[in-house]
Amino acid sequence: MKKMIDFGLIEPMIKEQGYSQLSANELKERIFNKTVRGEYFIGRIFVTYIDNKGNMEGVNDLGSHHFGKNIIDMDNDTLTTQWDSGWDNWTGRAYDVDGEIKFFDTSTLVWRTTFKFFENGKKKLKV
Repeated sequence: MKKMIDFGLIEPMIKEQGYSQLSANELKERIFNKTVRGEYFIGRIFVTYIDNKGNMEGVNDLGSHHFGKNIIDMDNDTLTTQWDSGWDNWTGRAYDVDGEIKFFDTSTLVWRTTFKFFENGKKKLKV
């Protein structure tokens, strides 16, 4: 039976429920050179391609198209997302939750973004 998770819990409690934080290396392996489909914390949908250096190109369900960079801090196991314009920049830790990656924002202490589906290489960026 699949565990249900209450994402209103504080971060240490998520670990108590058996979900593990991804290391920087695990995160890099899971998202670099992939087309990622996901959801923002506000319910918006997006598709982003992340190359093997962390450069991003993304579109969302409102028609926005932006470029940016994912920076993985190998010492602190965090991801910083920096967009060239328009979208939010943030830093967080990644958790594997039943095959999805959920990001916990280390500044605001709230759940941020979920990466739901992963495809190898660059695919058409269409929501």
